[in-house]
Amino acid sequence: MEVLQIVIIIFALFAISRAVLRFKDNNLSKNELMFWVAVWVAIIILPFIPNVMTYISSIFGIGRGIDLVIYISIVVIFYLIFRLYVKIEAVEKQITLVVRKLTLKEENKKKKR
Repeated sequence: MEVLQIVIIIFALFAISRAVLRFKDNNLSKNELMFWVAVWVAIIILPFIPNVMTYISSIFGIGRGIDLVIYISIVVIFYLIFRLYVKIEAVEKQITLVVRKLTLKEENKKKKR
């Protein structure tokens, strides 16, 4: 086993532990927890069975297994960025509503004085 594989395994286990803690704190749903655990377990397992990725990549007409991993990673990253964007937009709208309500309350208090 190479040093890089050991580092990746340690990091992936750390990331799994963080995901479990976020789930226990109710910051992750069950589905999100399963997604992240699956991602990190795949990251742990795939380097040990490179022939599987080569076989799967050949099905898709891609030359090397690592290329398939990179393509999939890019798609997943774009999806996660999209989800973040949607959540940020929703939070911005909520903040705007709260600020408007607070401003209206303050204006009403000033008028009553």
